[in-house]
Amino acid sequence: MRILLVRPWINKHITTVKNYLFGEPLGLECFATLLKELSVEVLLVDFMVETSGQIEPYLASFKPDAVGITSQCTDVENVKHIAETVKRVRPETAVIVGGVQASLYPDAFFVPCIDYVFKSTTRANVRAFIHMLQNGQKGHRIDGIYDQSLNFINTGEFCFNEYVVPDRSSTARYRSEYKYVGFQPCAIVQTAYGCRNRCHFCLRWKIEGAEVREVAVEEIVKQIGDLDEPYYLICDNDFLINKSRLEAFCHHMEVQNIRKQFVCYGSVNSILEKPEVLSRLRKNGLVAVILGYESFDDQQLSDYNKASTIDDNERATQLLKSKDIACWGSFIVHPDWEKRDFKRLIQYIKRLKPELTTFSPLVPHPLTSIYETYRSRLLYEVTDYDKWNFGDVLIRPSKMSLKAYYFQVLKLALMVNFNAHSVKYTLKAFPLRNTLKMLTGFNVLFSVYIKNFLTRR
Repeated sequence: MRILLVRPWINKHITTVKNYLFGEPLGLECFATLLKELSVEVLLVDFMVETSGQIEPYLASFKPDAVGITSQCTDVENVKHIAETVKRVRPETAVIVGGVQASLYPDAFFVPCIDYVFKSTTRANVRAFIHMLQNGQKGHRIDGIYDQSLNFINTGEFCFNEYVVPDRSSTARYRSEYKYVGFQPCAIVQTAYGCRNRCHFCLRWKIEGAEVREVAVEEIVKQIGDLDEPYYLICDNDFLINKSRLEAFCHHMEVQNIRKQFVCYGSVNSILEKPEVLSRLRKNGLVAVILGYESFDDQQLSDYNKASTIDDNERATQLLKSKDIACWGSFIVHPDWEKRDFKRLIQYIKRLKPELTTFSPLVPHPLTSIYETYRSRLLYEVTDYDKWNFGDVLIRPSKMSLKAYYFQVLKLALMVNFNAHSVKYTLKAFPLRNTLKMLTGFNVLFSVYIKNFLTRR
């Protein structure tokens, strides 16, 4: 049996850094592992790298029995386009859709050109699914999978995705292109699922669960040692959460003498709880921590269900700096801000001095607890998938016109990307060619903000 796995092209109509900074398709690589365990022949095509590539030649040469397509929210239309092409060229080929969007909003893919939608992926349901396909069967209800022949109805209990070691050989021809900010080539490693923080705006703990499920450190360090890339991103919600696990991680890295640089996500409280571990992590390659500051205002932090304060943010930042670990901070731009609030945010950023700063407008996804609060003020429908991209403003501002609000966003973008502290850090931390790529990407993003400013009323 042959299965073609596909990551769709970049959606050129959206406002997001994904248009110029993207990593390996971890979900597809994990699915490839499960398929190969069942002796399925797999070919993975990444159209985020092959930006001008087409699927028809792969259908003709590989002749797949099924095509599996991964998805994020902004990929919906491209996924449907690929599915329609498959059915036009090879009507007998089954079309499967998985990924984040399929997990959260599977009904986005309940259309005639798509045969199966995976809400969750485990060894058990993949094994049952492949057995069904190989035997030419239909209509067998499998937990975690919506089947068109069953009218996409499935009352089975859905579980969380099972941990699988990704098959990185499936993306071997693309790996030099995968990057994270200025690090290239850069791999992605996941060491745990779930999040204890349960922020009201966050979808990730909804996807992975509110309890942390950790993978054995020995297995993770083996993966890291096997990487060809000199850089990697640990994409856990909060890698710094468990002190004893971090110490074990450092121990195994030291025993195996692994010398690679890495970036991780961390929470303010996790940093403040275990300052003594940071020095050892730095010696084992930790060069930057991605911190969700979210706001300059304690009341807003409380509203977001953040367990930290603005003073905690500052203490955590200074602690990282004292250990020679860069801080990459992120903020949420609130729809109820006035001009003075944007100024307060800029002053707060200047006080914190993170090495890199990003921001996004508040996104009230329908599965989050803040959705109903802002539902009446949404500028777009939930089915306007292109707009739910962490770049466009989704909620009508309450204190200024949308045009004026976008103007403040424009000024903020200029400040966070061209302040002297960040420019100096970027030139020092990354190769010049990567810095230039980042600058080019920001210009694309900035041009979209300008367009929004000029066209919004």
